[in-house]
Amino acid sequence: MGTSDAPALSLNACISCKSGKRKCNRQRPTCSTCARVGRTCNYEEDSANYLQGSVTFRSQSYPATSNDGGFMRSHASSNSGYGYSPERSFNSPAVSVDPFRHEALRQPTVTVAISTEATRIIGTPEGFQTMASKYFEGPGCRLPIISQVRFFERLPAILSNPHADFILLCLSMHLLSQPPAMTGQNMQSTLYVSVKSHISLLEATSFLSLEVIQARLLITFYEMGHGIHPAATVSIAACAQMSRLLGLNKKKFQSPDDGYAAKIVAEEEKRVWWAVVNLDRYINLLNGDSLFHTEDPQAEDHLPMDGTLWAQNTIPDTAPLSLTTPSNILVRPFARECQISHLIGRVLRHVFEPSSDPDFHLQEALQLERTLMAFMPLLIEEQTKFQYYCAALGMCSSALFILYESTLLSNKTTNSPAYQSSLHDSIETTSTRICEFSRHLFGDPDAVNFDTTSPVVIHSLYQAAVVQLRIWREKGEIRNKNSLEGLKTVLGYFNRRWSMAGRYLEVLEGVGEGVLCAMVPVNGSYVSPNSPGS
Repeated sequence: MGTSDAPALSLNACISCKSGKRKCNRQRPTCSTCARVGRTCNYEEDSANYLQGSVTFRSQSYPATSNDGGFMRSHASSNSGYGYSPERSFNSPAVSVDPFRHEALRQPTVTVAISTEATRIIGTPEGFQTMASKYFEGPGCRLPIISQVRFFERLPAILSNPHADFILLCLSMHLLSQPPAMTGQNMQSTLYVSVKSHISLLEATSFLSLEVIQARLLITFYEMGHGIHPAATVSIAACAQMSRLLGLNKKKFQSPDDGYAAKIVAEEEKRVWWAVVNLDRYINLLNGDSLFHTEDPQAEDHLPMDGTLWAQNTIPDTAPLSLTTPSNILVRPFARECQISHLIGRVLRHVFEPSSDPDFHLQEALQLERTLMAFMPLLIEEQTKFQYYCAALGMCSSALFILYESTLLSNKTTNSPAYQSSLHDSIETTSTRICEFSRHLFGDPDAVNFDTTSPVVIHSLYQAAVVQLRIWREKGEIRNKNSLEGLKTVLGYFNRRWSMAGRYLEVLEGVGEGVLCAMVPVNGSYVSPNSPGS
């Protein structure tokens, strides 16, 4: 028998023999082992060729990208509006192998899928560079959880050596950078659904990394800022659980190994964990709930370092500041938000898990008020000087509104008329302070870069507007009406970037003669398009 008659051999053992650790003679089309047991025989190189072919198929069946970061429906396929589709992308009657069932194929399959999607949406390597620069100059300032230097070091290899979790992070950064194309636009776009579906794909195929958690945090921030509920609540719960699975709750980042690179990574992990804690408490504040998905921070927990130094990959020689750093000590914006979010957690537990002892409950309320009030003048001063503290100021104000109104409404506290009057005065003072602050900071919208302004401040603007509306109805003073209109104008400015502001405007514009409560948005629930009263 000549050489040309020799049976064709595969380069590697077939998938079934390799998975079962059996001897394989690599014969084509069927090895002897598979032929003996009557099993379909598949080889990895055949599946790899199939995956490469699926790239072409998927790129042809996806819709084109529109200018606003969403999609325009393709005429090529009536089903091409929702990003990843495993049935369309990976099942073919010509190929019987299921790549997800084989460990050797699973991650390459996912990487092919998400790489194709990211290339179609973002484009060339230059497109990725532009996207990243836009992110770090815009919304990345408000959620500083990604090391800029480390990110740009990895970016050049995104196409030559792709990693699915890093590409997912790029897609999430791109999504968060998308403003509404028009005021009031629903931000549950096809791009949003596509990115969410790819998060599910990575989770379903056992990807667990810091990049996956970062991507989820960016999605959570997007959902919170655009009033997408209950998705934001579900997303922050997933962030918390994934962070625990990765061990971030054990806080090993507080004692990093010696070495410059290890300390940079530890700082990034610390920031991710704090972001999960902060958003967990803030979203619970919006929901009117105290069921947190993360444990309370401890007094000795380290705060994030100076963001300016971290952006330059510089580790300071000084010891890190702790959570209990006094309020009169200057800390950077993200660290200040961590301190305030911890206080928000204490306020929410006080309000929604009240003590059975009325006297203790009242004393706890007074202590929380003193602590929050100690921060207020410093936050206003820091915002005036450094321009980046409005998120902490908004969070602190929201906590005060909830604390005051819950004390007024509490049946566990026997409030004297004088004390009730002082509470009303405190609510009005806090509202007036927010009115003055918003007029000073946002009075000229052309001078404000709303891409770098946190949506966290929006809720406090709404609460202040509710208080001004109530006082105007009670007293009929024109100054309260003017303050209300001023706050609504500022909410309109925010609505150009964050759709949640528009939801609050709908509530304020549509409210009847009933009395709104600044303690929670509408009927104890995060504002959504279907909220009662909106």
